[in-house]
Amino acid sequence: MKLTVTDVHKSFGATQVLRGASLTVQEGDLAAVLGPSGCGKTTLLRIVAGFENLDTGSVRIGDREVAGLPPEKRKVGIVPQEAALFPHLSVARNVGFGLPRGSSGRTERIEECLELVGLAGYGERMPHQISGGQQQRVALARALAPRPGVVLLDEPFNALDRSLRVSVRDEVRAALKRAGATAVLVTHDQEEALSMADTVAVMREGLIVQEGTPAAVYAAPRDLGVATFVGEAVVLAASGGGRDTVSCELGSLPRRGDGPAGPGRVALRPEQFVLRTPGEGSGGLVERVEFFGHDAAVTVALESGTVIRARTRGDVPHRPGDRVGVTVEGPVLFFAG
Repeated sequence: MKLTVTDVHKSFGATQVLRGASLTVQEGDLAAVLGPSGCGKTTLLRIVAGFENLDTGSVRIGDREVAGLPPEKRKVGIVPQEAALFPHLSVARNVGFGLPRGSSGRTERIEECLELVGLAGYGERMPHQISGGQQQRVALARALAPRPGVVLLDEPFNALDRSLRVSVRDEVRAALKRAGATAVLVTHDQEEALSMADTVAVMREGLIVQEGTPAAVYAAPRDLGVATFVGEAVVLAASGGGRDTVSCELGSLPRRGDGPAGPGRVALRPEQFVLRTPGEGSGGLVERVEFFGHDAAVTVALESGTVIRARTRGDVPHRPGDRVGVTVEGPVLFFAG
């Protein structure tokens, strides 16, 4: 079902946590609410779930207004930060916990949900007999079992180590898509949001400041705060030289989109920096090379003292102490003021 959150305000005492937050998630989409700790994203999730009451605003699931309804009346599934399985119940009994006992098709629905999350045949195991990633998928199966209108995921991969986190989030996304579920993922991890979600909603100080596809939010952030939070960026003082160029210490560069002339700041993505032989572009000294297999990050101190971090494919010929030239590829983000 479609989820529509409109102009939601929420205060705890004198502290205003949500200041008119709005969010729309189309039926069958996975939306990531991305923001730093304390921005209000978990409060927003709890209000959708019914664990907190809003002060003003609206929450609709499908065509139904659910603000004021208790959690059990909202048809919302929850996947918590940790799987929170009942340790004394089998996997199957955990999945079926929210289904009426003795209901027709209960066993079949449990088996169907375990198959959806790739755990067919695991029903008789106990939680301590499966891995952390498998426990998180059981938690998802439990959330999906009652056929909720919306599934809410509250930073569900935090307890997993990095290598496991990547594989489990891929499996969770695939399971949600197979189920056709509308889902909201709350996270502070930019990579997680960009790689998993159909839409990303960036939250700051109790407001959704930008909502769009991952590619759109990354390529065309609304302001400098979004640009530096969603992905890495090097920020330099600059001047808009007209509709299509900006000038900074790296030269005259094409800008993304139209904009005013005058002073401001330019945000450069790591993949835009190109390392060349000395004498080409701005001069710099390699300080560090980090090799990740599929790509590498090269930290370079420019002659001005500015430090940049370039991303390159595979191994690189440069080593700490090497002199290089630095140029910029593609249009850059410019923010006036």
